[in-house]
Amino acid sequence: MSSVYKLVQTGKKGNETATSKVVSLFIPKVKKESQLAHSFEEREDLEQELQIQILKAINRFDTSAPGFWDLIKK
Repeated sequence: MSSVYKLVQTGKKGNETATSKVVSLFIPKVKKESQLAHSFEEREDLEQELQIQILKAINRFDTSAPGFWDLIKK
């Protein structure tokens, strides 16, 4: 999971490649969740919306706080 954390940190700094990699890591989950839609058009819309929410989550994620294992090591 630390590699995802590093990708998010890099993505927050404006690196589009890192951001794209984070989104691509969640594509299988996005595809699975979009199966809940009834029609193909709704499925495509849901997939796009979920990807937008992932992008927003990357920007909201607080990378300045120490991680759980960082606190345990102290």
